[in-house]
Amino acid sequence: MKKRLLIGISVLSLILCCILIFAVQSAKIVGEEGLIAKARREIKNLAEVETIEMVVAGKSTRDRNRHLFWIITGNEYQAHHYYPMEVIETEPGVYEFVHLYNGGHQRGQDIFFEFFGMGYSFMINNPKCKGIVIGETVIPVTEIPFVYYYPYSPNEYYFIDEDGNPLR
Repeated sequence: MKKRLLIGISVLSLILCCILIFAVQSAKIVGEEGLIAKARREIKNLAEVETIEMVVAGKSTRDRNRHLFWIITGNEYQAHHYYPMEVIETEPGVYEFVHLYNGGHQRGQDIFFEFFGMGYSFMINNPKCKGIVIGETVIPVTEIPFVYYYPYSPNEYYFIDEDGNPLR
């Protein structure tokens, strides 16, 4: 009787360990493909979430291991949607999901920001935007899409075109 009980407890322990190991492994997000797959599972307000094109536009880093990745959906023939996704990097290229924001705060056509830590993460996908002006500092937009993290909450900021005029 004791032998059967011991075997039963051992088998149950082994099954429980396997379940826990699988649960820990399945919670890991690996690389950009993993980030996109996780975004597809978390986005609730997009009907074509399973089939629409998605790319990782860039990331903002708050600490060494806390990141905000910007996921863009759509292509040149579709409307774009922007989803900032917060993760913690547990090892190089491996992440743990924290939160998917329901789209960033829009500041113009294809220009968004999200509060991240004590600052702002900016995501620019507008080719007319050539810079972000924060206070008296101009941050040039060097490529599209462009992601930039400002570690403080700015008092004033705006976006400029190639002539230095504010974008409307």
